[in-house]
Amino acid sequence: MNIEQAKQELVKRYKYLYENAYFILAPYMYEQSNEEFEITVVENIKKYNDPILKIPLVYLNINRLDSVNSVFEEFLLSDKPMEETTLYKMIESKRNNKDYLEQVKIGLALLEKDNQGKYAFTKTYLEIGTILGKVNEYINEQSNDIKNRDNKLLVLDEYFRLLRYNNKGKIMYSGRNISINDVSSLSIIIDKNERKPLRDKEDVGVRKNSLITTIANAPHYEYNWSIFTEGEKQEVYLMYHDELPCDLEIECKLEEEYIQTTIESRLHRPENTSPCGESFVVIEQEIFVNPNDSLYRYYQVCPHCGYIVNIPKEILSDGIKQRIEERCKKDDKLFRKMFLYSELFSLDKSSTNGQKKLLKK
Repeated sequence: MNIEQAKQELVKRYKYLYENAYFILAPYMYEQSNEEFEITVVENIKKYNDPILKIPLVYLNINRLDSVNSVFEEFLLSDKPMEETTLYKMIESKRNNKDYLEQVKIGLALLEKDNQGKYAFTKTYLEIGTILGKVNEYINEQSNDIKNRDNKLLVLDEYFRLLRYNNKGKIMYSGRNISINDVSSLSIIIDKNERKPLRDKEDVGVRKNSLITTIANAPHYEYNWSIFTEGEKQEVYLMYHDELPCDLEIECKLEEEYIQTTIESRLHRPENTSPCGESFVVIEQEIFVNPNDSLYRYYQVCPHCGYIVNIPKEILSDGIKQRIEERCKKDDKLFRKMFLYSELFSLDKSSTNGQKKLLKK
C-alpha cells in the first residue's frame, strides 16, 4: 500500500464515520434505573456529604475498555477493505432492522434529555470526534507491542487533523493532543492524564499492517504537520459544510455578460470607480444583493479599490444564496448603502496623504 492509497482509505473511513456516527452511537445512550440512581446518591453522600444528583444520570455508556472499542479500532486501523470490517458489516445490516432503529430513536431521545439546559462544552455529542476520543483512550490502554501502539496513535492523529480543519484560514496542527499553536481555537479536549494501562498484555488490538506503517512512516508537510495538504482537508470538510472555501478568490474586474443584448444589463457603478484587477477572497458575510436584478444579483466590494464586483451565482450554493438573501432582507437600504460606500471608498483611496480620510482603516 502506497501513501496515496492509504490516504484515500483513511478519508473513506473518516467519511463513513462522519455520516453514521449518530446511527452507531445512539443505541449506547443509557439512563440509570431508580436502583442505580439511589446507589449513586448514597455514594455521593459518603464522598461529598451531598447527594449532588437530583435525577438519574443519562450518559453515553461506552467505557475505556468496552468491547465496541475494538470494533472501532479495527475499522479505523486495519488494512482490510472498509467493507470487510466488523463495524461496516454490522451497521449496514442494521439499516432496516426495526429493533435497531427503535434503539436509535430511544437513544436520540435520551441524548436530547441529557443535553437539555447544558452549555455547549458540557453536552454529549454523537459525532465522529466522540468515536475517535474513545479509540484514543482504548489504544492508550495497550501495554504490549509499544512500537505498534505508538504508530496506531500516529494514524489516529491524522483522523483528528481532518476533524479539526475549520475553513477559516488558520492551520490547525493538533492531532490527538492539543498543540500550543491551536489552544485558543480548539473545543475538543483529549484526556492526557497518565494512568496505568489496563488491557491484558496479550491484548494488542489491531496488529502491525500496511495501513499503519505506511501512514506512520510517511513524511509530513512541514507547514501543517500532516500527511494531508490543507486543500485535501478542505475538500473533505466542504462535503459536510455548506460554506465557501476560505481561500476562494475572485478578480476585481467587470463581469462577463450572461446574455448579449443591445441594452446594457450590467450594474452601473459609481462613476469614479473602476476595477483594479487585483484578486481578493470571497467572503459570504460581505456579499450583498441587488434586489432589482436577478441576473447580476450578488456583489462584494473589492477591498483594494472599492469597486463593486459581481460574484457569479454559479459559485454559490442554494444554501449560501438563501443565507445571503435573508441577511440582506433585514435592511432594505443595504444595497444603496454599499453603492455609496463604494463611491466613498474610491474617493477616499484617491485622496492625497495630507487630506482627511473619511473611512476607517
